[in-house]
Amino acid sequence: MIRPLVHREIRDAVHRYWFVVNAAVFASAGLLLMLFGQSDAMVLGYRGFARSMAGLMHLALVFVPLMAIIPAVVAISGERETGTLDYILAQPVTASQVFASKWLGVTVAVLVSVLIGLGITGVVALLRGVPGMLIFGLMVLTLLLAAAFVSIGLLVSSFTASRTRATSIGLTVWLILLGLGTLGIMSSFVQWGLQPLLLQAWAVVNPIEAYRLAGVTILDPGATSLGAVGQALIGRFGQTGVVALAATSMISWCVGGLALGKKLFSARAS
Repeated sequence: MIRPLVHREIRDAVHRYWFVVNAAVFASAGLLLMLFGQSDAMVLGYRGFARSMAGLMHLALVFVPLMAIIPAVVAISGERETGTLDYILAQPVTASQVFASKWLGVTVAVLVSVLIGLGITGVVALLRGVPGMLIFGLMVLTLLLAAAFVSIGLLVSSFTASRTRATSIGLTVWLILLGLGTLGIMSSFVQWGLQPLLLQAWAVVNPIEAYRLAGVTILDPGATSLGAVGQALIGRFGQTGVVALAATSMISWCVGGLALGKKLFSARAS
């Protein structure tokens, strides 16, 4: 019974404006960066490419969480508001199956949208000489970031009664995680006299900051642009360890958001 529900979610997502708009906006912005942001790449060589791809990464860390969390927060709350959810739950399906179908459907749609946008940019970057492993590594990290924010969005959607409230909470969560990067809270840590280890831990726990750390580590093996926090983490765990920690953080947000959202949704539906 879960398969038709998943197909329904994917079909509905593809027919909604956000699927095409998100892919188009992401691809257009990425193409502009790749086509006009590499004027120094021919002189600086590999590091020039890394800097150009870093521009794409910073675009993704702002835009991808937003394009993932918006459709996710309304996936359940929207149908709860219109009464469609009650009809679905009246069918021979469990609340867990309904939530799982929502997560699978939205995740697939969002990941495909990200792949289209990033894939078009990646092809152009590859043709312009950017190493394929850089593109592949950035693509994997971006997909993990998107999946994490789908789970966060569905967690919010699982307990909210209206589309408007869910969207407001989702945007607030996105802004908090985006604004509280290491640079955003470093002065507070210094002012309050907190241990640097806490700042390093937050840099890994925050999914957006974890994405940035892993992306810069891949794109800049010298770690010259990571900053003090990133360099301290590399000194402690090594480059491979930092990437692994960041990926684990995003996977944990994905799995944890899914598990908690499923629990809250099932409790409310019972």
